Amino acid sequence: MSPTTHPSTRFLEPLIHLIGQISFQNKLRLTAAVFGLPLLAAAGAILYELNSKLDALEQEHAAIQVQLPTLSLLAAASQLAATRSGQESGVTGIDQLASRDAVRATGWLKDARSALTSLGGNIADSSLSRGLVEASEQGKLIETGSSDALAEWVAATATRLDELNESAGLLNDGDAQTSRLLDVLTIHLSGLMRTTATAARIGTETLVKQSLRGSRRNDLTLARGDYNALVTYSLENLRKVGQAHPPFAERLEATGGTLNTAYLSVQEMITTKMIDTMDFDLAPQRYLEITGKAFDDTLVAAKTVSETVDTLMASRLSSLYWQRNLVIVAMLAVGGLVLVAFLSAYISIMRGLHGLAAAVKTMADGDLGARINVTTRDELGTVGKQFNEMAARLAERTVQLREKTHEIEAMLANMPQGIFTITPSGQIHEEYSAYLETIFATGHIAGRDAMNFLFEFTDTAANDRDQVSASVSSCLGEDRMNFDFNEHLLLREIRRTLPDAAPQYLELAWSVICDDEDHVERVMVCVRDVTILRQIEAEAQQQRRELAIIGEILAVKQEKFHEFVASSRNFLEDNGILLRSAVAATPVLVKQLFRNMHTVKGNSRTYGLTQLTHRVHEAEQSYEVLRQDETANFDAELLLNQLAEVSSCLEEYAHINETKLGRRGPGRRGSAEKYLMVERDQIGQLLAECDRARGRAEQAPEALRVVSDALRLLGTERVDDMLSGVLDSLPSLAAELGKPAPQIVIEAKGIHVRNQMTDLLRNAFMHLYRNSLDHGLELPAERLAQGKPAAGCVLLRVTVESGRALFKLSDDGRGLALAYIRRKAVDKGLVADAGELDDAATAQLIFASGFSTAAAVTEVSGRGVGMDAVRDFIERESGSLHIEFTDQRVGSDYRAFETVISLPAHVVVTSTATEAAGPALATPVLTRAA
Repeated sequence: MSPTTHPSTRFLEPLIHLIGQISFQNKLRLTAAVFGLPLLAAAGAILYELNSKLDALEQEHAAIQVQLPTLSLLAAASQLAATRSGQESGVTGIDQLASRDAVRATGWLKDARSALTSLGGNIADSSLSRGLVEASEQGKLIETGSSDALAEWVAATATRLDELNESAGLLNDGDAQTSRLLDVLTIHLSGLMRTTATAARIGTETLVKQSLRGSRRNDLTLARGDYNALVTYSLENLRKVGQAHPPFAERLEATGGTLNTAYLSVQEMITTKMIDTMDFDLAPQRYLEITGKAFDDTLVAAKTVSETVDTLMASRLSSLYWQRNLVIVAMLAVGGLVLVAFLSAYISIMRGLHGLAAAVKTMADGDLGARINVTTRDELGTVGKQFNEMAARLAERTVQLREKTHEIEAMLANMPQGIFTITPSGQIHEEYSAYLETIFATGHIAGRDAMNFLFEFTDTAANDRDQVSASVSSCLGEDRMNFDFNEHLLLREIRRTLPDAAPQYLELAWSVICDDEDHVERVMVCVRDVTILRQIEAEAQQQRRELAIIGEILAVKQEKFHEFVASSRNFLEDNGILLRSAVAATPVLVKQLFRNMHTVKGNSRTYGLTQLTHRVHEAEQSYEVLRQDETANFDAELLLNQLAEVSSCLEEYAHINETKLGRRGPGRRGSAEKYLMVERDQIGQLLAECDRARGRAEQAPEALRVVSDALRLLGTERVDDMLSGVLDSLPSLAAELGKPAPQIVIEAKGIHVRNQMTDLLRNAFMHLYRNSLDHGLELPAERLAQGKPAAGCVLLRVTVESGRALFKLSDDGRGLALAYIRRKAVDKGLVADAGELDDAATAQLIFASGFSTAAAVTEVSGRGVGMDAVRDFIERESGSLHIEFTDQRVGSDYRAFETVISLPAHVVVTSTATEAAGPALATPVLTRAA
């Protein structure tokens, strides 16, 4: 390196020349030994460090003054939120507590504002100060705000206090003992207060509701554990500080004792009254007093810790001020001596450094071929050689890096997947895969807000979107552990719908990019368009649904299914007419709507049409609400929409039956009102009978009787055939109830039912058989204990007497629960005094609308609509339905009975062949195991 001479430094040239002959290391040693430059540099560094420590410590000291009033405000507001929660839940006797808490919160709010305003500087300009001093709604919130609003405000204020503590350095103090006390004040005590706030609110709600389940139970359990951990940490820190500072030991030990006992009562109430025993034998008012006492004890401890920290910091400030002044004096003493000697050494050194700086600038401008002309043999010459070697290696590595960068760019440009990263500012980094533009149909991506970009045009719920945003924000710049804890909140799939475009399904994969200390620098999102895959899955699901429906339909005979569809259409059409003409929900209207829908559900369940049964049950629920609460809102449009969904599901079954299975029409039988279908073999047999009687006078009466009997039975159905669908459903129904399939006995004596009445009787007996199985027959253990077989027996006897067709259904169960019916009638307000009712009057109560002997509502029974509906169906056809007792145990709790349906005799036809044959040739009794 060629030295240059400046005219103003010629008088120093001899000295400079002499120093130039010495090695660079010796130059520094000589300068340090003669002029004390290292001492000056060290003094400057010490002074700077002392000033920095003083500024930081003064800021910490100022922040300490805010802690106690703010923690007191948070304690009072948290207790007030819990008390308000109790008031909102209807707890009485806590108004005085609420007023006291409101007054205390208002007072502490003023104190906190005053403390923040008086400190000024960064403290006064903090988010906590702006939230408490500049806002004008806190007083109104304290006076009249809801518990949720108060809790939200408390959480926001606590967050601002944490931000202030972090910015002021309270969370990372350099002194070990002060740091321990600050941890107790800003973390442990604050955590105890937040835990108490949670325990106060959830505990009060739990005691009011007398129930502890789900998330509330988990939160209380966590709170109980947090108390132990936080108190233990606090006691350990207070003990260590007391050992390091004996003057404070006694005071800190007393504070530890206060903390150790402050939360015992709260923990005991949570454990013994809620979590372990769940007897909830504690008044909410008393529980609030206990949590209030815990808050007060915490504030007492906070005051002691705050004063101790203030004393320690004041001592440290005094020591630092003395050290800084001493350094300043030392610097002024040696500064003059150092200046002249340093100039000579500086010029010699800088000549070599100027050449190095010029080469570095050339390289910084992009010319990696820059080299230093080395002319000296001192350390600077060595540095020049090393720089030249480094420049050569840097040029080589730059070429390699350029190749790597090109490979990555090529991969991002050609990868058929969307990849981008989210920066700490929440924006999309400028480097992203080209396919991302194809997926989102836009080139405007870099620099956009990541959440808005990702969830724009999607149907993602606001709560889910907020969870994703909060989870991403909480891990950026933080330890990777935060991402692991919150990863389950990140959505894995979204649906996006652009204007005038089909829905687009996007699969999301989340990962993080961390630095060497495992802190998250950016969040990487991989986006995959799975729209076609989801379409294929949807089509497969629809096919599975159709196959399930086909299986259900095939399990029903063609004519039975046709009759079910026709009957259900009539019921649904009736409901549609009722809803379109209704202006209000009258009891008669709701009763008829519910009765029709309940019958459709019973029939669909009888035939095992599960898809339709579920849809009908959902619609039935809406009618149930109106039936139970006369003040409920009557939304005819909503009910019509639900009715349309049921009709659509029914028509889906009918469409599949006709188009997929080709089962058009009613099958072997149709409605006798429109047509009769007669088998060819039957007609042939009748003609053969006529031929045999032709010319034989003695056989003519018998032939006439046979032909007449066969013609009379056209358009009729045997009783067991009519009920086959109902009877076939009983085994599965019994299994649901935990009972064996009952024995079914039908004594019809040759009686056939006209097709016009089969739907009516099928609907009626659908209710009656289900009621008998659910309410009448006992569980197997009970039957065996009474000496009965485990499986019950249900008997149906059909006769014609005095111009009436009688259908009598009975079972061998315990009988009609008269005592229970009387009690329930009194409970429901149907009668004032059950003692006035005889057995017959009591039995009639089961026909009351909404009355049921079931202990709980299920899909099998319990609505209280079955018997009422059956009687209404029967009475529409000039029939009657009543109960007849079959024993003589008048006044007993249970009495054997049979349900009797009486209809005009013309609805049935009795085979004359059976009648003429007499008892010996009577039609045998049908017995079947259901």
